[in-house]
Amino acid sequence: METWLVIGISGVTNGGKTTLAKSLEAYFTAHQNKPFFKDNLMLNKVVALCQDDYFLPVDSPRHEMIKKLNHINWEILSSLDMDRMCQDIMKVLGQKFILYNCHQLKRHQTEEDSEMGEQVETMDEFNLFADHFLSNFLARYDENGTGGRTTNLIKKSKNESYQNMSIKINILLLEGFLLFNHSFTRDLCSIKFHIHLPYERCYARRLQRVYDPPDVVGYFEMCVWPMYEKHYREFKGRKDIYVLNGEIPTDSIFNYVLNSIKDLL
Repeated sequence: METWLVIGISGVTNGGKTTLAKSLEAYFTAHQNKPFFKDNLMLNKVVALCQDDYFLPVDSPRHEMIKKLNHINWEILSSLDMDRMCQDIMKVLGQKFILYNCHQLKRHQTEEDSEMGEQVETMDEFNLFADHFLSNFLARYDENGTGGRTTNLIKKSKNESYQNMSIKINILLLEGFLLFNHSFTRDLCSIKFHIHLPYERCYARRLQRVYDPPDVVGYFEMCVWPMYEKHYREFKGRKDIYVLNGEIPTDSIFNYVLNSIKDLL
């Protein structure tokens, strides 16, 4: 049964999420079979999946058209084959696996139970991912349809000291512009980063890129940015998502993310 740490990287178009994901993948790959920030964690496998690889074909009947532009709306979840992405994620995780859940591992705030005289852990309202939640997806994305997969969360308990456990850990890097707008990919990620840019900087960068199919006139103003703002509002303010400034140098973003991962572990 393998242990996986799932790291999610999302962001606005041209914000630098792919650059960050590739830098992290290269760094982690170079440190395989070495201690991973902690003496009891040994880095094993590193796998990266990109949401952009799951866009539906141009001729898919599932696409939504923007009538005013006579152009496909590529900025929504229905433009992606998320079932296939989830299936690929489950193939990576394997038949039996353990999720290294950083939010469970972090020391929770405690409150004194005046009657029992013992400390009780409080719930993390943003840690929505749990065994029962995952089980719904295990059956759905099991190739055999048997739901025979099993999983668990490595988490703090009164009977086990996780700090002293010797763990061989795998990393799954997920990257995508709507990663945190899909319940499965959002809640699967133990560590989440989102890169944001203001409108003007994002538009300027977008003009320097060539897309296939290419943007039509007005697509950014009428679709890309409004859709980004809508999707960003869906998770903006969540305490478990680190929002990064995409205007600062990429090296600074990379170092901040790396240190944040180290702190969470």
